[in-house]
Amino acid sequence: MWFERLDWALFTGVFVGIVMFVMESLVKNPPCLITIFVAGGAAFIGGLLGNKLFPQK
Repeated sequence: MWFERLDWALFTGVFVGIVMFVMESLVKNPPCLITIFVAGGAAFIGGLLGNKLFPQK
């Protein structure tokens, strides 16, 4: 079913949002390439954490 990994995807999205909010708060006008790398890294780490926190049933 399409919603079987929804909790994992929502966790990843919220994690990326929080990391980007903190980065934008700490660094005013960061370069675009840095923002892309931080968002990609946050998505990767958030995906790993979400997979550990919400294992497939």
